[in-house]
Amino acid sequence: MTTVSSLHADLDWAAVAARFKALYTPAVCDVLDGYGLRHQFMTPGLIALEADDKVAGPAFTILGRADANLDTSTRMGPRVIDSFEPQVVAVYDTSGETHTGVWGELWSAGAQRMGCVGAIVDGGIRDSALIKAIGFPIFHRFRSPADAVGRFTVIDHQTPVTVGGVRVYPGDYIFGDQDGVVVIPRDLTLEVLEKAETVKTTEDDIRTAIGEGGKLIDLYKKHGRF
Repeated sequence: MTTVSSLHADLDWAAVAARFKALYTPAVCDVLDGYGLRHQFMTPGLIALEADDKVAGPAFTILGRADANLDTSTRMGPRVIDSFEPQVVAVYDTSGETHTGVWGELWSAGAQRMGCVGAIVDGGIRDSALIKAIGFPIFHRFRSPADAVGRFTVIDHQTPVTVGGVRVYPGDYIFGDQDGVVVIPRDLTLEVLEKAETVKTTEDDIRTAIGEGGKLIDLYKKHGRF
């Protein structure tokens, strides 16, 4: 099983996350485009519970599906939450389920206690006000009051999943902000981060020059945007 501790064991993941959060997803998406990775952004409609939420961290993947079984003794979900590592982002593939709040406040509290820094849920959440109250960043498709028991169950974790139309592998780097969510192949995480920081610096220079009266087309040419 891929774990955060097994990925760049000497890396300060909290510091990496802080650097990503100083950026914005369009800059990261532009860098990924430069690698020919043009479909690393999740489909529109995955929105943050709070408008200014950001998430950044290695993916901890979860796979679930609709399930009418009412026997809670066999349910995997709580045990998966308790296996989270610090700095991970939960990435939840719900197999297209459209009615249930598969993630709620208690899961958020449990995840937060284990050091999980946010979640991407390709489906429904519930207990929205309580999730906001504990400050847990979460991206989701919809909200529903319906509990998962008798409607939905977790069937696997730390396995490849498809979320927002993007194939996500455990340890891939997740970065989400108000413009959307991007997925960075894990082996490219630091390289993409450094290039995205360069993009931000260039765009900051262009922005300053525009404020001083520069023409956009001239600035684009100067900085290689054309």
